[in-house]
Amino acid sequence: MARHTRVPWRQLFRKPSVWAAVFSQLSAACSFFILLSWLPTFFKETFPSSKGWVFNVVPWLVAIPASLFSGFLSDHLISQGYRTITVRKFMQVMGLGLSSVFALCLGHTSSFCKSVFFASASIGLQTFNHSGISVNIQDLAPSCAGVLFGVANTAGALAGVVGVGLGGYLIETTGSWTSVFNLVAAVSSLGLCTFLMFGKAQRVDLSPRQEDL
Repeated sequence: MARHTRVPWRQLFRKPSVWAAVFSQLSAACSFFILLSWLPTFFKETFPSSKGWVFNVVPWLVAIPASLFSGFLSDHLISQGYRTITVRKFMQVMGLGLSSVFALCLGHTSSFCKSVFFASASIGLQTFNHSGISVNIQDLAPSCAGVLFGVANTAGALAGVVGVGLGGYLIETTGSWTSVFNLVAAVSSLGLCTFLMFGKAQRVDLSPRQEDL
């Protein structure tokens, strides 16, 4: 019969790197849910004569190879000798930083083709988070990564509910889609800056005695 491993909650949440990973995951999830919820409405209202299957399908098709490529690139960089945390932070620059730039571009174009490209680039680059913070939790606490990731993902889902609601409020009050994409960029930037400042890849789930071995 398998023994249940006790999760060292107090020890984990004393570490800034754990808070950075959780907050970055929260930011990534919140940004993703805002785009997931509001992009179809944005395209329908901004380009009413456009074909729905294009903007509802293309960005998510792009996300599949982008996600696979990010994993391959991450493994390749680490195998080439780059520090794990350097690779994780690079993936976050792509997943939270560059993706938000393309999200901002959505609010400043009147071209349907460009909008589909920007949306596809933003959604595709967000999958780089899977090779950044998502696996950084495994770096930090492999003995309880599943539970810790569950906490981070739950926080992200709750933040997503708030973010989607806030996005709707901004649309109603400002009448501009630019405010929604500015919100995505702001949330993403907060998560990215936090991870760049405090993110680490050293284990934090070991007892002090084990760390000294």
